[in-house]
Amino acid sequence: MKAMKTLKTFLLVLGTILVSTTLYSCLDDDDYSLDKFSVGVATIKPLGNNAYYLQWDDETTFWPAAGATPHFGVDKERRAFINFTLLGDSTTSNIGNYDYAIRVNRIDSVLTKDIAADLGDKNDEVYGSDPVWMKTIWIEDGYLNCQFESYFDGVTKHFINLVKKDGSDPYELEFRHNAFENLSGGQGWGLAAFRLNSLPDTNGETVTMKINYKSYNGNETIELKYKSGSKSGNAPMMGSDDFHTTN
Repeated sequence: MKAMKTLKTFLLVLGTILVSTTLYSCLDDDDYSLDKFSVGVATIKPLGNNAYYLQWDDETTFWPAAGATPHFGVDKERRAFINFTLLGDSTTSNIGNYDYAIRVNRIDSVLTKDIAADLGDKNDEVYGSDPVWMKTIWIEDGYLNCQFESYFDGVTKHFINLVKKDGSDPYELEFRHNAFENLSGGQGWGLAAFRLNSLPDTNGETVTMKINYKSYNGNETIELKYKSGSKSGNAPMMGSDDFHTTN
């Protein structure tokens, strides 16, 4: 069982690396073609007066020079699922201190939440204990980001949370899913991002973060390396089909 979990974690990390490589080869390409696009998750950074820029990973920033306008507002920081086309970089475009100018082809709000409080015996009742397929999980820009799959009926918004149980290791967390008894319909995927600023500072040390969750094969754990305030790597890319919002 331990070997199987280790293999699954390896495959999860490998998938993240492979999809990240595709985008970063694109960022190194000087051929900015309007028929090219990439898809992934970034952080909306408000600038006031409905202006914003996007933090793609811990180092790369995008200036939204053209394209779609967020329908959900940009008054506060949140994660966003974006489909974009590169228009140029800071050497070819007048974009100030930002790394790349992009055309935003599509932008959707990603569920962005604080870590939830432990409710003890009511955790299952409130936060749920429904299974998911955990597809990709990564730490970036101060967020734990989770791409998961479930069954969606097209109407019910599933309730997603990251719970810190009282008395447990400060870096051991529970991914919770409440489908409100609506695990029917087609298989689709959702995204959720959780702020990690409530966790204790690791004081320069690298610790093991454990994410416990219920899969369709039973209870599972994913382990990630975490160092507060450090660069964590590149954002993965993902397909845009069958994306479902959650709350």
